[in-house]
Amino acid sequence: MRYFRIYLNFLRFAASRAMQFRAELGFRILMDIAFYAIFLGFYKIIYSHTPSLGGWNEEQAIIFVSGFMVVDALQMTFFADMYHSFQLLYRQGALDHYLTKPISSWFFVGFRYINFASLANVLISGSILTWAIMRYQGTLHWWAIAVYILLLMGAAFLYFLVLFSLLMVVFWWENADAMMGIYFEGVNFASRPHHIFKGMVRGVLLTIVPFSVFASVPAQALFEQVGWSSALHVVLVIIAFLGINLTLWTLGLKRYASSLG
Repeated sequence: MRYFRIYLNFLRFAASRAMQFRAELGFRILMDIAFYAIFLGFYKIIYSHTPSLGGWNEEQAIIFVSGFMVVDALQMTFFADMYHSFQLLYRQGALDHYLTKPISSWFFVGFRYINFASLANVLISGSILTWAIMRYQGTLHWWAIAVYILLLMGAAFLYFLVLFSLLMVVFWWENADAMMGIYFEGVNFASRPHHIFKGMVRGVLLTIVPFSVFASVPAQALFEQVGWSSALHVVLVIIAFLGINLTLWTLGLKRYASSLG
């Protein structure tokens, strides 16, 4: 409960800050609407040439890509600002402020920065996903949809865990810009159904660099009316990367040169 109250304070601060930059809020919404239109248009073009992609029809693919947009919107709202702040904190020795607080420094650094302006994009992408599910001609039970939404929320957290793990190379290399560049290029794999990949590539995308776990595996669980093996896969990958994240944070802090000496 203590950490929940702290996080609510983070949210209140982010909301008050967002209201001071309303023009930025409108610009972000317009940019993301264009982003969503491009994604949906891409799949519309593909399905004008083929009835199936990776075993999914057009309706299933639209649900899948809508789910990916929700994951992207969630991580942009609750985590993305941290990506750009963490390296600066490290280089300036400003991590001292976080290390001296009587709470987990990993939690403080990872969850402190919330972009409230992007919350509108969560609502927009969520509306698109709702529309995609409602127009689906197959049967989707409410419990399957509920589990699917929980998996998407978990996938957004996994997105954060994987990227934060890569950002922690600053403790050893002083700069993580290259890692971030590679990661965001790799996220393109997350917007493709995992069934189109074969062999080792598919295995890597489901485990080591789990881009396919962000949206494709949750969608598979939905279409299987809660495919518990798919749902369990998402949960296990999240647990694994949480462990990796916390381990790297502990090791990294041992190398951190505090500005306090």
